[in-house]
Amino acid sequence: MGAPELLHHLRGAGLVLTLTPAGGLHVAPRTALTDDHRAAIRTERDALVLALQAEAEQPPPPRRSGNPLMTPEQGDECHTGGWDDAEIDAFTSSQARFTRMRRAAHADHLAERLTLRDRQHDDRRLCLECVALADNRRCLVAARGRLAGADRRLEPVPTILQRCPGFTLAPGLR
Repeated sequence: MGAPELLHHLRGAGLVLTLTPAGGLHVAPRTALTDDHRAAIRTERDALVLALQAEAEQPPPPRRSGNPLMTPEQGDECHTGGWDDAEIDAFTSSQARFTRMRRAAHADHLAERLTLRDRQHDDRRLCLECVALADNRRCLVAARGRLAGADRRLEPVPTILQRCPGFTLAPGLR
């Protein structure tokens, strides 16, 4: 059994192997060590140290965006490959609009979500992008009775992507 397999086996047995600052090997908990484990560790000590050093040098996993409007996978997808100039311009424009709308605390998250939406060619929109969302957070299309089945006092959740027959893009957005 090579060092990677032994490392996997020892971890499967509930053992945690770490490198000491002096370059040694620390295994815990001692109570879970068997005589067979000790013998295998003694035999493969140097190889185990090299395997742990190689693991430590691995690049960290992709950064998760931490955006509450996206799953971690969506965050990864949004940032994979970087953004082109058009995506950066659209992000900046959306961010500025959301800040002007007194949504500065979430402007980055909202604009980032729209960047992913555009990248995926998703045709849904946020109510925040609609000219009919009033300052009191009510839908003016519904208030005029032009949204079938909707209460005239409709206060939509403005941060959910959806399709709406009454949607009209607000000026300054695309």
